[in-house]
This record gives sequence, C-alpha cells and structure tokens, in this order.
Amino acid sequence: MKRFYFPERVWLQSAFLLLAAIPATLVAMEFDPRTVNDINIWIKPLKFYISTALHLATLALLVRFLPDRARGGKALAIVAAVSAFAALAEIAIIAAQSARGVASHFNNATQFDAVIYIFMGLGALLIIMPAIVLGVWFLRTPVTDKLTPGLKLGAGLGFTLGFILTLGIAGYMAQQPTGHWVDGTPTDAGGLPLFGWSREGGDLRVPHFFATHLMQALPLVGYAADKMFGSAGAAKRVVWIAAGLGVALTIGLFVQALNGQAFIG
Repeated sequence: MKRFYFPERVWLQSAFLLLAAIPATLVAMEFDPRTVNDINIWIKPLKFYISTALHLATLALLVRFLPDRARGGKALAIVAAVSAFAALAEIAIIAAQSARGVASHFNNATQFDAVIYIFMGLGALLIIMPAIVLGVWFLRTPVTDKLTPGLKLGAGLGFTLGFILTLGIAGYMAQQPTGHWVDGTPTDAGGLPLFGWSREGGDLRVPHFFATHLMQALPLVGYAADKMFGSAGAAKRVVWIAAGLGVALTIGLFVQALNGQAFIG
C-alpha cells in the first residue's frame, strides 16, 4: 500500500474540516437576521468555507503526482502545515467577525478591526503560498507515467500564473478605500446570483475569482488534453493556448472592473 504523505493528508483533512462547518453556518443564516453590506452576515463565511476547501483539496490532489521524494520531504511538509494552519485561522477570523456582526474585509472601523484585517492579509498570502512552490516543482519535474506532459504543464502554469495574478489583484484590491467596488453602489444586495458580484458597477472580486481558479482550470485542461491527444506536443499546445486565454480573460476582467463596468449588468 502506498504511503499517504503528510502534505496531502494535512491539506485534505483541513478541507474536510471547513466543509464540516457548512451545516452549522446554514443554520445560523436561518436564525440570525443580521446583515453586513446588506446581505446576511453568514454568507461570507459560507463562501470562504467552500472556496478555501476547494483550494486545499486541489493542492492535496495534485501533489500526489509529484515524485515520492518531493511529497515526503521536510520542506513540503512545512509548507503544507503553515498553509493549512493559516487557512483554518483565516476562516476562524472571518466567522468570528461575522458573529460580532461586523465586516471581516476592508474593515478599519476600529484599531482592533484594522489589526485583524492586516493579519488576514498575511494569512491569505500563506494560504496561496503552496501554489508557487508546487508550480515551480511541477515545471521542473520530468514527465513520468503518472505525471503526463499536459498535466505537468497545466499544473505548473496553473499554480504559477494563478499565484501571480491572485497576489497582484488581491494586493491591489486590499489597498482600495472602497473595497472591491468600483463606482456603483457599495452594497452586496442584488448582486449576481450565487457569486454576489455587483451588477451596477465594477467589482474586483470578478478577476480575483478567475485568477484563483486558474489553479484548478489549467490542470484539468492538461489532464483532458493528455487523454484526447496522442502526442505530448499537442497536449502542451492546448495547455499553452488555455493559459494564454485564461490570463487574457483575467486581465481583461480586471480592466473592466477598474473602469467601473459590471461583469454582467
């Protein structure tokens, strides 16, 4: 039986812990009518439970395609432990702020809230840190029977480009006095169903979403390309095209948001 290495175990278990909090949050939404930015205070924690769990599960799944010496090494174990702890702490802070009835993001109303927001920024950086580590590792790892050419390139580019774009967009968004809104009414009420993005003006959460989910999209494209095409060259070309389109789309949506235009009006 193959050994279940520490990085994938800690990421997967952390993802399950976040998903386990969803039922209690749904109950809280039902009985707690308080709002922040004109929507129920428990909606934000719920979104972060799902998105962070997906990110951690992606790390856990894809790290299994790396060689055993990388998966079992001390360096990756430290990266996994730090990022998993940061993820759980970040979500705990978001939930605690919601329980207080205040915003967790873009909240400088008091010195306490401002300090909390700074710590959340550091936590967010630690959560996505494994992406750049794994991205470089995938790009440098030779192709094997398990790590096929399209998957190798898709994971390498997905993690690397996703990290760079997410860091840039999130960093810019965090510095804005109006938060993620650009023009329009600063409210989450009446936002795009499921996502909550503004339909009246620009919303920086849109490019942030597409940047982050390159980490899932490009590995899937690479895996599918390996299955569909017989040659490594064809699979890699598909991944490069998908990566170019993904980056162009993300940058285009960032420019759209900066111009105060809604993703979907």
